[in-house]
Amino acid sequence: MSNDHRKGIFWACVAALGTASFVVPWKVASGYGDTATNTLILLAAAALFNSAATVAQQRTIPRFRRFDFWVAMSLAVLTLLGNLASAHAIALVSPSLLTVVQRSEVIIVALLAWPVLAERVEKRYWIGAGIAGIGLVVLNDPFSDGDGANRGVLWAIASAICFSALAVVTRKFIHRIDMISSNALRLWLAVGLWFVFNGFPASLQQINGHQVLYASLAAFFGPFLGRLSLMTSARYVEARVTSLTSLTSPPLTLLLAWILLSDLPSALEMQGSAIMLFGIAIPLLGWLRPRRVESSTNIQD
Repeated sequence: MSNDHRKGIFWACVAALGTASFVVPWKVASGYGDTATNTLILLAAAALFNSAATVAQQRTIPRFRRFDFWVAMSLAVLTLLGNLASAHAIALVSPSLLTVVQRSEVIIVALLAWPVLAERVEKRYWIGAGIAGIGLVVLNDPFSDGDGANRGVLWAIASAICFSALAVVTRKFIHRIDMISSNALRLWLAVGLWFVFNGFPASLQQINGHQVLYASLAAFFGPFLGRLSLMTSARYVEARVTSLTSLTSPPLTLLLAWILLSDLPSALEMQGSAIMLFGIAIPLLGWLRPRRVESSTNIQD
């Protein structure tokens, strides 16, 4: 294994750990304040962290073109909607269950990239998506009465769709923008959009220290550390390796939630989660198979 591959896998593991660590304080924050206010704190803290990283990297305040602004604005809308959906979900389901459902991004990104980026969807994606869909049905029985956990799963799916769309838009324009500074810009725009949609509700006057602490911790581990580690990993290894490593985040989340919150999913949730992870892993494991070397006859032809 080359040194670059070691670096890439290391940063992919850091990203997976960040994703797992994000959900625990995000769950705790949901007990100290309402969903919308927690989302605002998360976005503002993540924007501050990313802005500090931008200034440290570039040694100056970045300048943005009109094109950068409009790309960041589209990303900001998806960021706000995705984090609002995530905040609704974490108030209703366990941290480990939210992490598993959000890993469906691997499948959703590929399906969205098909019409938007003209990236071909291979047969194994359809197989994996079908199995992951069965896992979702196990998690969210459509014939049930629709209790809080089922609504939480639906919110988690909504957040996964938003974050998947964010990834596809980013991929479309990645070579025309500076990722770190644009990341900070999209987060500040998302903060501004929050006030556009919510105004200045009375809940802002009820923000407490515990709420700020745990939502800021979630912002550090997820939108900041996790996102930047994924970007760093992408410099050294293929995207499929980074994506496959991300599948370690659900068991890490399960372990952290059990140690820190004494929170374990039900047997049905674990069964559905296992089916989902199996389906998600199918297209990723297919990438890792070595390609067959064509015979000399085919080469000569």
